[in-house]
Amino acid sequence: MDSPPITVLMATCNGAAYLEPQLRSITIQSRPPTQMIISDDGSTDETPDILARFINSAPFPVTVTTGPQKGVAQNMLVLQALAPQGYVAFADQDDVWMPDKLARAVGALSKTPASRPALYTARRIITDADMNPCGITKPPHRGTGFANALVQNIAPGNTIMLNPAALALAQSAARDLQTRTPRFHDWWLYQLVTGTGGEIVFDQTPAVYYRQHKGNYLGAGKGIVKKLNRLKAAFDGTYHKWLLDQALALECSSTRLTKESQNRLTLFLQTLKGTYNFRHPLQVYRQSIPEQFMLKLALASRRFSSP
Repeated sequence: MDSPPITVLMATCNGAAYLEPQLRSITIQSRPPTQMIISDDGSTDETPDILARFINSAPFPVTVTTGPQKGVAQNMLVLQALAPQGYVAFADQDDVWMPDKLARAVGALSKTPASRPALYTARRIITDADMNPCGITKPPHRGTGFANALVQNIAPGNTIMLNPAALALAQSAARDLQTRTPRFHDWWLYQLVTGTGGEIVFDQTPAVYYRQHKGNYLGAGKGIVKKLNRLKAAFDGTYHKWLLDQALALECSSTRLTKESQNRLTLFLQTLKGTYNFRHPLQVYRQSIPEQFMLKLALASRRFSSP
């Protein structure tokens, strides 16, 4: 029996400076995608011209649509809705994929029962703007799960692939959102899959060259300046707003969650809206001891650190 198709989804916006190397890396995959859908969110640089050429040169069908111009998360939700049933991989416009990224992701996800939602993610090699390696992202030392997903995203969008069951779940849950939108689409997927009892498949081998430049939406968080910015977000209410936005969006699909996850989400929302009671065990965790210590302080003071 033929395996399900693989669709690559890419959101673009003024990405001309780095777009072409990423597109090339997708065309030379050892297991090529069945098709690619790109949503351009109002680019005013040469991105539309690059995409027009790519449509004619790519070795697989490419569709380019116009994005909603309401931010990255909204653009990704629109793209997700366009995906046919099968495997779906998300691509950023400024990275470069390892040649076996799709093959490894499909191979890993195929081990999960077809009826169970599963999300593949992987480590990344951090590079500078000129693609010189300067580090590697850390694995989740404390493991994955809903209690982690509520406060931290270990599944960055440029590594994610969903199996068909996870895609169907995400498309259905997106219709629950109505007036609520998650601030971070990839983080929402991590929360949704773990909250419904799905599986997270974490690849210890890097799958992406993660390019750092001035235009990164979030970036890798390395270096003293970025660490200070994240520390600032811990105490100025920024992270509190992020957590609340994500949790409220997830609450729209609470009936899809397991009973345990529903209870955990309810307690977490109460914590965000009120005062944490340290007589009860902490119901959420981050991956490192320093991050966990900061989280406890943040919950106690109703201030939070960044993901």
